[in-house]
Amino acid sequence: MATPESIRDEFLDSIAHIRQAFLKVSGNVGRNGIFTFPDVHKLSEGLFISALTYWEAVCRDLLILELATDTSGILRKEITKFRTKGAALRLAERILNHPDHPEKFIEWSSFNSIESRANIFLGAGHRFKLTQATSADIAKLKRIRNAIAHKSDKAWSSFVSLISSAPFNMTPSQRKGITPGRFIYSNQWNGNTVLSQTLNLLENAVRELVP
Repeated sequence: MATPESIRDEFLDSIAHIRQAFLKVSGNVGRNGIFTFPDVHKLSEGLFISALTYWEAVCRDLLILELATDTSGILRKEITKFRTKGAALRLAERILNHPDHPEKFIEWSSFNSIESRANIFLGAGHRFKLTQATSADIAKLKRIRNAIAHKSDKAWSSFVSLISSAPFNMTPSQRKGITPGRFIYSNQWNGNTVLSQTLNLLENAVRELVP
């Protein structure tokens, strides 16, 4: 059976791989490179989505493992013995993948939703809590993600509002011709490109969940 530490470390390996890929892409753009800037903007979107997908997966896998093993959670309170090896994990996965959301879908891209489900299914003192600052930054990532994944007016309006506000503070002239990929690649966040800071943030977040 996986452990919280092994799930964390596998995630960190994936983020490190994405970081290396971004460095390779960034080093091959422009006059002497093989990529144009629009190429790199599009590739940056893909790397960003990949990082967020791994983040959703690590939260899901940790929550399934916790439900399967936490003796104060609802599963272990109801069932103290299992007849087959791995049954607890399989049942935990079935429970957590059941659409209990009012819209009938499982929301793994919102950490607030994950924390809410942990409050329901696990005992007090569970690990699914982030600092307020980290939680707020994770919410920013979701708004960027939605602008890439959903070509809707609502997603775009949320993205424009985000990049117009602190800490990005882009002016109307700076936003002219902006795309999520261009923003991720070209703009700064805490002294790093937005994509690099995203990877830093996700690394720190998973270490908050699994110290």
